[in-house]
Amino acid sequence: MREAIFSEILAGVLGASPSTSDLEEIQSVFERHESVDDDVAEQVWDVFEATYTTTGSRGARGKKAKRYVVPFHPVIAKHVEPHETRNWGDWYRMLMSSGRPAEFNQELHDAFVARLEGLEPSNLFEQVFVDVIGRIETEAVGEPATDPLRPYVDECASAFQSDLRRWLDDEYDSPSNWLQSTRDLFCFHFMMYYAQLALNLEREFDRLAKDPERDYEPEIKQLYFGLWDEKASQDRRFRQEWRARDQRGVEGHVYDSWGRLAVLNEIAAVVERKTDREQTAVTLSEAMALPDSVRRTVVVELCEHLPDTEPSDDVDLPTVAQRMTNRVRSYYEEKTQSNQTPISMGINVVRQLGDGGDRKYWRTQRKIGPTFRLNRGALRFFARLFAMNEDDTHYDEFVSYLQRRGIFLDSKSERYALEELDEMGMIDRQSDSGGAVYVRSL
Repeated sequence: MREAIFSEILAGVLGASPSTSDLEEIQSVFERHESVDDDVAEQVWDVFEATYTTTGSRGARGKKAKRYVVPFHPVIAKHVEPHETRNWGDWYRMLMSSGRPAEFNQELHDAFVARLEGLEPSNLFEQVFVDVIGRIETEAVGEPATDPLRPYVDECASAFQSDLRRWLDDEYDSPSNWLQSTRDLFCFHFMMYYAQLALNLEREFDRLAKDPERDYEPEIKQLYFGLWDEKASQDRRFRQEWRARDQRGVEGHVYDSWGRLAVLNEIAAVVERKTDREQTAVTLSEAMALPDSVRRTVVVELCEHLPDTEPSDDVDLPTVAQRMTNRVRSYYEEKTQSNQTPISMGINVVRQLGDGGDRKYWRTQRKIGPTFRLNRGALRFFARLFAMNEDDTHYDEFVSYLQRRGIFLDSKSERYALEELDEMGMIDRQSDSGGAVYVRSL
């Protein structure tokens, strides 16, 4: 799914509308290509499938797994539609929007498009297939949507834009490797946004239920990661995050985010009908500042989903919001696991986004369970991004850089990360005392 997500994003960024996901159609065009000798066509196609395609998970009732073309070049995303597409272009638009009111970062978007359109195939083999796939007919190409879409956690959007800007300055990777690294960058920030959204929604709903007069501002929350090969003993913070944090764990908060987002969706619908606000998406805290009549309408409409709750004067918005969240949770918990797809989709997406190839942000182990982790590839990638800003590359600043992206390391993990970076040749010690420790790019 990571390949499908990234391919769909690229198509949206480039304003493309691909019309085929059929590998047989691509193979037919390939076999007719003037550069392809009939004697080697079958072997060359086998190499292409083995190198530049991947399969998703097996479908329901044992259906054959779908095969996806890896978007190793922007032309792939322009002409090949991945299976099971979703609105990932909206996620890109959201993380490219920040500020109050939210503004779309047009300058950064234009720079990203220019980099994509200037990418060359990395070798002659890729050149042939870029040419082949470029001949597949597509729907009309339009302008990409660049209207601002407000993110719930504004700091997540700022971190994403900062990293994308840094990565656009990389000139060392081959075009296809640069693009796949861009995919890993997007997958991390999308995974982190989903987790931070869930943590903040839980905190906001709980705080307002206890004190309706207290405002809440979403922000990056501490989310502890471990390094890939660290021992996940019981006392380590990163071991406890997914299942044990705040009693329900990150997993439980992501699960409950479906219900909390349903509440915010109801609020937005009422705000759109009853006010003249341009941006109708509001947080629960902001909804408390709405006119009494609007807020009361929200309470009445939420109560329609709660058979045991009457919209009396004693029921305020935070209370009914909590009841709605619990109602959605109990509704799905009564179903079999196979019928929980809508509410469990967020959990699956976090896993899919975090479980990459060269760079992984997620690990599941027997007797330990799921944990947020950084493997060597991920740690090296973040160190490269960090070192691109040469103003201050001290290791302590690198730790702060990770924290601004939601990655927190306890003291043991900080030492372990330093050792790993040192082994990879990415640490510069400028004194024997050990105090002047700097991160450098490879």
